[in-house]
Amino acid sequence: MEIRILGPLEVSDDGRVVELGAGRQRALLALLALHAREIVATDRLIEELWGGSPPPTAAKALQNLVSQLRRSLGADSIATRSPGYSLRLDADDLDARRFERLAAEGHRLLEEDPGRAGQTLLEALGLWRGRALADFAYEDFAQSEIKRLDELRLGAIEDRIDADLAMGRATELVPELELLVSAHPLRERLRGQLMLALYRSGRQADALEAYRAGRRLLDEELGLQPNDELQRLERAILNHDPSLESPVVAGVKRPSVAQRRRASSHTEAPVPPDSVAVIDPQRSRVVRHVLVGRRPVAVAIGHGSVWVANADDGTVSRIDQDRHELIRTIGIGAPAIDLAVATDAVWVANGSDGTVSRIDPSADAVVETIDLRGSSELAWNPTYAVDADDDSVWIAAGPHHVLRIDPTTNEPSAIIDVGHVPVGVALGQEALWVVTTAERALRIEPHTNTATTEVPIGDPVALTAGKQAVWVSDSRGQVWRINPDTATVSQTTPVGRGLVGLCATDGVVFAANNADGTVVQIDAQDGQVVGIVPVGRAPTDVASLDGTVWVSIQSESAM
Repeated sequence: MEIRILGPLEVSDDGRVVELGAGRQRALLALLALHAREIVATDRLIEELWGGSPPPTAAKALQNLVSQLRRSLGADSIATRSPGYSLRLDADDLDARRFERLAAEGHRLLEEDPGRAGQTLLEALGLWRGRALADFAYEDFAQSEIKRLDELRLGAIEDRIDADLAMGRATELVPELELLVSAHPLRERLRGQLMLALYRSGRQADALEAYRAGRRLLDEELGLQPNDELQRLERAILNHDPSLESPVVAGVKRPSVAQRRRASSHTEAPVPPDSVAVIDPQRSRVVRHVLVGRRPVAVAIGHGSVWVANADDGTVSRIDQDRHELIRTIGIGAPAIDLAVATDAVWVANGSDGTVSRIDPSADAVVETIDLRGSSELAWNPTYAVDADDDSVWIAAGPHHVLRIDPTTNEPSAIIDVGHVPVGVALGQEALWVVTTAERALRIEPHTNTATTEVPIGDPVALTAGKQAVWVSDSRGQVWRINPDTATVSQTTPVGRGLVGLCATDGVVFAANNADGTVVQIDAQDGQVVGIVPVGRAPTDVASLDGTVWVSIQSESAM
């Protein structure tokens, strides 16, 4: 069975179009398809299908709609799972997810094989039959997904154009680019592609006029100047820079667009917003970017995957650790603030929602959402941070608590008062470490659920527990090394204001600096800075495993 939402909703089974009925039945299928393999709560379905005033019989009517869909799609197509329903659907059976996979693969291939990249991107774009979710353009539940898919489509078009430029097709691209720039006049990447295509077609004056037109429009509409990349491209065109010449098409040359980006930027690769950068620490350079959800804020590694918490769209992105490809986007239904990986689960702290979500990695779905606001002392509390092992899940929650959850019951087993707001938790050194707004690091013994050690530090931002020490970054731009045996600070390393995420390996500590767009490498023994890797935008968190470093990146600084 194949479900298509890149255009009007359509279902086919072995080439046969499936009759779906109309109205709410189709809307229900669209809702479930957008959250395929996730549990969508009955209350949410009723709210989305009937708006703010559902009839008293809404629950029964929903059951009837589900039954009708099962008759059309197959008896086992929709599973009843508390507290709602889940559509059983493989990722490639939904055209939107297949498009995302192919678009990500095409983007990855741009540097190494632009010919294959172009073919892959054409295959991805060929899945579109019109505007995404065209039947539901005015339905509230579809708005965010329509916008997201439209943006991904435009990005895939831009990637395909980069591939064609790298294959020497500048002249034939000019008419298409002129139409695209007319439709998206403020999109600077498209304008830069048009300028380059015009220049390679022998039309230097037209390329410069395209730049001037864009500059005037940006000034009139937004009061802004063109971005640095576009300004550099204008100067290169004025100077007939040799790097702008069309590459020799031999199947082994890298795209000249990519070459120009590397030459004109302090990063080694294009820097898309809302992505994860893959760093090779041996070469101190970014080797790949993977697009994720909106405003990624945390990253963790496990189950052969890199997991990314996206705050603005309430999702978790799953990236294949070896192939560096996005393989799943999992809806949480609340702002995802932090996450931790255990043997059989990924745990997500959901910020002001006051909940923690449990993801089953084998199903790529949320299997439990735990509401921690049940007691009066926790009634308003957000969940700030999370760490987990096989025995317990530890949650930093306001106003001054750390919660312990038993993963066998998904219920809180302890509430620990730490005196002030906890801003981070980390398991390591046979203990739980907590940093609070009182500028203290606390050691909590798991077998007693009590704090036994208190270490004065700077105003904490993040912490991580390595094999030999506990590390804390503060708001003043320092990284603190805590000796867990003596409960003392053994060294501090000034790095620069803007520190956010931390992670520690055997020999190196990595600190993400949100303010200057870098990841700083610190020698774990002597505390000296041994490397700085520019990532081009605003990093928010960092994780490392098997010699690779992963950094979540936002479109702009969060400081």
